[in-house]
Amino acid sequence: MNTMEIFYIVFVSLSGVAMGSLAALMIGHLMDEHWLAHVRAEIEAAALTLPLLLLLGIPLAFGLAELFPWVTGRAGLPPLRAAFLSPAFYLARSAVYLAVCAGLAFWLIRTRHVRRASAIGLALLTPVMSFAAYDWVLSREPHWWSSLFGFAFGLSQVLAALAIAILVTMLKPKHASPKRMKSLERALLTLALLTVWTWFAQFLIVWLANLPDGAEWYLRRSDPESLALLKVSYGLMLVAIVVLVPSGVSRIGMIVGSALALLHHGTHIIWILQPRGEPSWFDLGLIAILAALWIVALAIVMQLRPTYAEEGAAEP
Repeated sequence: MNTMEIFYIVFVSLSGVAMGSLAALMIGHLMDEHWLAHVRAEIEAAALTLPLLLLLGIPLAFGLAELFPWVTGRAGLPPLRAAFLSPAFYLARSAVYLAVCAGLAFWLIRTRHVRRASAIGLALLTPVMSFAAYDWVLSREPHWWSSLFGFAFGLSQVLAALAIAILVTMLKPKHASPKRMKSLERALLTLALLTVWTWFAQFLIVWLANLPDGAEWYLRRSDPESLALLKVSYGLMLVAIVVLVPSGVSRIGMIVGSALALLHHGTHIIWILQPRGEPSWFDLGLIAILAALWIVALAIVMQLRPTYAEEGAAEP
């Protein structure tokens, strides 16, 4: 892998988690404040890292030709799609995606009308995440367009965001009691099942409809190494579901279940992005450094956010 590809993988992974956190925050506000309270500070902090990810995306703007075949015109796209994927228009859209999401995150933590803001925000965030999934991920192989891909990819980000929030919360010395986290555990399980089903439905549509470009996308990810990675990814998810399914909530069960869901997300992202070449120790070190910087930023923002412990304690 080259340096630009490393920045790309980290950018897509972390921006997805930040956007997924924003979506989870809005859904939580719309459903029930008590349901959200125990992980609200963690989810808000992850959403507020979006400006940092805008900075991370700046180097990528100078290396688009190394990541996307349509930049140099060698993709052979129809005129309309080629115009849509022109570098200038692509960069403008990407900046709008991040700016809109960052603006929604700051609006949501400042307004007193969180339910109204969340309803408006979700209406804006849904198409933003769908188009971002196409631009940042699917356009690496731009001949196939799928409206379900954006939903499936966004759902994966919400799952990862909730898994991180639960994991961070349960690893704190003063964590919420597992009993009070029951709704979150059930939400994590529901998201895990829905994510698996949505990705399977995406594959099923391509298979039953016999879509050549969609089939080619899957064939490029069906070599022995990629299939082994996919098996590991869904094996992790299956174990996570088995851990979370039994009735009753335990701290260890929630930690293991959320950690496995997060590992599934990471391996599945790698399977989707298909990085070129074997990673070197330098590549892995650079990924670890970039991820650590984001974690430090997350920890700093969390220290600045209220804990919402009173809301959680008021849960009936």
